[in-house]
Amino acid sequence: MPHERIVKIDRASNGNVDPSIVGSLPQGQFLMTAAADDLRAGHITRWVQQCSQVPLLVSVAIPRGTAIEPLLRDSRCFAICGIRAEDRVINRRFNSEEKNQDDPFVGLDSFNDMTGAPILQRARYYLDCELIGHLAMESDCRIYIGHVVSGRWLGVDNDSGDR
Repeated sequence: MPHERIVKIDRASNGNVDPSIVGSLPQGQFLMTAAADDLRAGHITRWVQQCSQVPLLVSVAIPRGTAIEPLLRDSRCFAICGIRAEDRVINRRFNSEEKNQDDPFVGLDSFNDMTGAPILQRARYYLDCELIGHLAMESDCRIYIGHVVSGRWLGVDNDSGDR
């Protein structure tokens, strides 16, 4: 079951943009994770993109004010887990709007690679990243830039044989 495309255009400020163009831009289902001290957090986002080849950098857009932002600031690292859109457990655990919820990783198999950011074992793949900067535009999202220091495929989808 493919994920639903997000195509929301503010006609008042972007009236000349065809929504089908925005709908053709890359989107996916990703879990951005971070940890600092004894705290762990994750946020589901649809916008992750490679933004440099040498060094390998990725950009990640997440809404302002999410619970993961203080952990990104303190740890200076994050992981991106490629998740399946139909994974109800991950969607339920990490779509919560509560900022002070309990550790959403409890009961889920996870591990750490080079940066210490939590990585879900049930993810399709992951990218482990050092945070090198962020952009805080006048918009509803911030963009975080990460230097990819590690990454690999974690499993094969049993139904389709795809990774």
